[in-house]
Amino acid sequence: MNYFALTDKQQEWKERTATIAERDIGPRAADYDYNREFPQESLNALRDAGLWSMRVPQKYGGLGLDLVTTCLIVEEISKKCPSTAMCYKMHLEAVEAISHIPTEYQLKRYIEPLLRGEVFAAAPGGEPHGNSGDDWTPVPQMVTTLPKVDGGFKLDHIRKSYVTSAGHATHYVMFCRVEGGRTEGPPDLLMFKNDEVEWETIGEWDGLGMRGNSSVPMIFNGVVPEENLVGIELEYKSISVMAEYMTPCLILTYGAAYLGIASGAFEIACAEGDKRFPSGARRLDNPINQRRIAEMSAQIEAARALLHVAADMQDSGRATSILPLLQAKVLCSEAAVRVTTDLMTMFGGTAFAGRLPFERYFRDARAGLVMGQANDVAYGTIGTLLFPSS
Repeated sequence: MNYFALTDKQQEWKERTATIAERDIGPRAADYDYNREFPQESLNALRDAGLWSMRVPQKYGGLGLDLVTTCLIVEEISKKCPSTAMCYKMHLEAVEAISHIPTEYQLKRYIEPLLRGEVFAAAPGGEPHGNSGDDWTPVPQMVTTLPKVDGGFKLDHIRKSYVTSAGHATHYVMFCRVEGGRTEGPPDLLMFKNDEVEWETIGEWDGLGMRGNSSVPMIFNGVVPEENLVGIELEYKSISVMAEYMTPCLILTYGAAYLGIASGAFEIACAEGDKRFPSGARRLDNPINQRRIAEMSAQIEAARALLHVAADMQDSGRATSILPLLQAKVLCSEAAVRVTTDLMTMFGGTAFAGRLPFERYFRDARAGLVMGQANDVAYGTIGTLLFPSS
């Protein structure tokens, strides 16, 4: 259900993606999770539908789809396979800025290959800091400043924590600072192809959930040309490329991915709960379960409505800060945790034994509390935006 009124085009893309997800993504999801396998075939299905470059503006040859449509698409994918949705949304956020403000060099080197389905990107962000080792929650302000050398910027054993699609991406968009660039605020973005530098992945991905993501640390060495700096023509005008061109897509697609976990699990619950036992009774005949389903539906629809309003505000230029975006993200991720927790209880041993996929959704949902911004951090930011210091 959508309480936010969709355009015909938005509804068309929602339905088109639902068909792809049902046919090409859902049947593989359990195996990706069980085998901890990167969801390459599912991502290729999205590539074949032209969705790797969906946010590239029409003036550069892309679809130019808005953020409301983007959220619809990510939710439909996540309903069937959250791991695929997370790898895909990370790609979208990685190429978001360069898709909108490429230089002529970057247009030829990155955008045209992206349109041909030759670019699937990852976004190495947070770095180990203090004595905590690799920290799940990245601190974008605490990134290495890359020195300028002959030929560009030098990557000298730069270790990045939890890089989704590590080792599988064709390109990387690194969070960093560069010598001569901004020293405060959000970091710079430096894009390079996987064969332009030396890199290695560290360990094997064995997370509680999102098991298909290959979100392991990486180490990078090499020299990246200065012209690979995203928004290079804006960097020295005190404009934060990340804040202006990347952050909205990043936050909203996190919300959409976790909304998809909630709504995907809920749809399965409604179908399974309506089936009759040999006695003729249904699980949904139980008043306690009816109450649970009613609460879930309210949580999901509230989260979806806020997400779409926030995306529409960003699309139309009415969002004056990231406040509605962060509110939507925390509401969506908390809906995913609440819904999947309640479904594990509602379906009891059937869910616990893995005979229905609720335990997979349950595990995947937990990541939403600590990703993009982590909810504790997001609530702090929301509080600051609501009550700015004088």
